[in-house]
Amino acid sequence: MNMKKLLSLVLAMLLALSAPAFAEEAQDDLQAQLDAANARVAELEALVELYKPYYEKQVVAEFGEDGVIWRDDAMKEYEAAASAYTQYGLSIDDYADGIKEDILKSLVRSAVIDAKAEALGLSDLDDETIARLQTEAAETFENYVDSYRSYFAAEDATDEEAREQTLAALESYGMTQDALAQQTIEGYVDEQLYNYVTADVAVTDEDIQAKYDAMVAEAQESYADDYSYNNARNSGNVIVWNPEGYRAVKHVLIKFDDEQAKQYSELHSTLDSLNAELEALDAPAETEVPVEIEDANVEVEEAPVEEAEATPEVTPEPTPEPRSREEIQSDIGNIATEIEALYSQLLPQAQQVIDEFNGGADFNSLIEKYNADPGMQNEPTATNGYAVSANSTTWDPAFTEGAMSIAAVGQISGPVYGQNGIHVIYYLSDITPGPVALEDIADAVKDAALQDKTAETYDNQVNAWVEEAKPVYHMDRF
Repeated sequence: MNMKKLLSLVLAMLLALSAPAFAEEAQDDLQAQLDAANARVAELEALVELYKPYYEKQVVAEFGEDGVIWRDDAMKEYEAAASAYTQYGLSIDDYADGIKEDILKSLVRSAVIDAKAEALGLSDLDDETIARLQTEAAETFENYVDSYRSYFAAEDATDEEAREQTLAALESYGMTQDALAQQTIEGYVDEQLYNYVTADVAVTDEDIQAKYDAMVAEAQESYADDYSYNNARNSGNVIVWNPEGYRAVKHVLIKFDDEQAKQYSELHSTLDSLNAELEALDAPAETEVPVEIEDANVEVEEAPVEEAEATPEVTPEPTPEPRSREEIQSDIGNIATEIEALYSQLLPQAQQVIDEFNGGADFNSLIEKYNADPGMQNEPTATNGYAVSANSTTWDPAFTEGAMSIAAVGQISGPVYGQNGIHVIYYLSDITPGPVALEDIADAVKDAALQDKTAETYDNQVNAWVEEAKPVYHMDRF
């Protein structure tokens, strides 16, 4: 509430209180009452002027007819930002001015949105809607309690104690059921305003074509990286462009069990050490160059005998002689034999997959029957398979090499020894490089274009409301 509005309210109250007296008193007392009222008004105006500087110091932004942002509210946001910076080992001081400006603009924007929703009657929710939103918030809060119980509760706590400890911890972070309910209600109101503003938004053919062209250009740049391309495919993103040289494959993974996986990891760690030892034999030895004291023209002062006798003599540890190439290679061969023995435990089942496929079994049925890779059971990879090229870096190199070794679509690989077990890989299809035809993905592109246009429409409308409010930012008070 600004000072002008405060004074107006005071005057209105005085007049309301004086009206009955005016009706009851005689006409000759009217001037005395008016004089008393004016004196009181003058007294209140003096108080307003007295407290005005204190009031103004607490206001860091003003907007609209009487909207204000209080310094305390802005400082809470700033302190939260400072805490986040500290967690990353950074100081907010180097960015303070920009962050403070962003905070004030964000608070004004939120306040303008709230005011507009209230003016449109969108924040006047009926009891049934409020009850439904509160129920949703309560259910969500209970999920939070269950999820964070293991982080905040003592191991030996009873269920009741664990719940109380978790509630206390969540509250320390500002998360309570009441706070979540308030956020849920506010979010619902914001959603109603968004829908109100964007209700009539539609896209044209030109909008769809422009979105398609932008998506293709973005994909060409992003999908040059194998990981980005595979991540987009495997996440179910709309693929509008494919790079060269890829094929789609499925596979059956005959997986190491936990004990086998542990042995494999230990053996490979040992193998890496042995290979490093072997490489060290081929590295050129560093030659020490003796320093000739005479040539260096350095005077050396002999230490006193007493000091020399006082210094204990240290016998250096003998440097171990490097092992011979034959010894290392022998150990490498032994490790390779042990790894081969691990794979041999899985090989009969992998061979069963191959035999059944060669006998006419559908590969999808073999996946269902034998596979241990969740990616072959979950969409979209269960249908689309994995995208592999000769230069793929996403996959186990053995898997990549095995996938690219298959001669033709519809054929399978032999047993491929990988990091997780044995793969039998099926060549599903070639992936046509270049842009995917717009008509093949028209609905997805239209949805994306509509989403962009509605977001732009809403942002433009909010920006217009903020501009109409003519905000004034008092950075010197923040």
